[in-house]
Amino acid sequence: MKFSKKLAGAAAIGAIAALTFGGTAATAVEPGDPITVAPAITLGAESFTVSGETCIGDGGTPGNYLVALAPADDTEPVIFSDAAGADGSWTATLPAPAESGVYEVRAACDLYTEITEYAPAELLVSAAAGVQLEVAEADHFESFTFSGAGFAPDEEVRVEFRQNGVVIESLGTVAANAVGEIAGDITLGNTLAYGAYDVFFVGETSGTEFSAPLTVTDGTVAPGAPADPGNVGGGVTPPAQPVGYAPGAKLANTGGENFAPFVIAGGAAALALGAGAIALGRRKARAAE
Repeated sequence: MKFSKKLAGAAAIGAIAALTFGGTAATAVEPGDPITVAPAITLGAESFTVSGETCIGDGGTPGNYLVALAPADDTEPVIFSDAAGADGSWTATLPAPAESGVYEVRAACDLYTEITEYAPAELLVSAAAGVQLEVAEADHFESFTFSGAGFAPDEEVRVEFRQNGVVIESLGTVAANAVGEIAGDITLGNTLAYGAYDVFFVGETSGTEFSAPLTVTDGTVAPGAPADPGNVGGGVTPPAQPVGYAPGAKLANTGGENFAPFVIAGGAAALALGAGAIALGRRKARAAE
């Protein structure tokens, strides 16, 4: 299934408009009047609106408008149509798709003598803003998944362990996809002291911050006891990609110095996983100077 959901060109909306309005096939207007999609990213919203103007004839008679949303599969597009307002403006409310992704929205105006198209627009559908960890506590050398949404599309998101607002360890970055979602794995080493942390995810471009709590423990040592030095966790395991997730996600690893890149055998496999996962070296956090 493709991540980007697009209608099959101008001919598709023209045919749909003709069937809906019972008129002649649409004639494309290049580049066409714009339509406005709100919100730009749904972030868990159950519906969205599409607005347009100029659906009015030379004599001042408003026409009928049509809005079509490319579906998440091979079924027919979601279609909504109604009469434009007296000034030719209109707004339609449509249900948001359940699956995250980039969807194409098209609209047309029936002026009874002809059907003209608006310029297409994109709808970005995302899960609700925030981040989640697979676990609330983890042992040394344990791996767990994370996911999140609400970041800027395609931005790098920095991952940090903090205690009382102070950065204890920085793991590098993970790339958000086209709708601002992230996903990946974190593998703990054994250099973090046992105790409670906040795992922060910070958008490098937007400055957006979300966090989730995590307690580091070996199951036998009381929280707050120092960790014994020793070997750190080796490497990371690429997570299964969620449906519609854009390639390019990087994975984080805690502990250790100067990790080499995590190598996936075979160029094709690396490409399928977004050019390979990277085990990022541990960088000691310093208090603000």
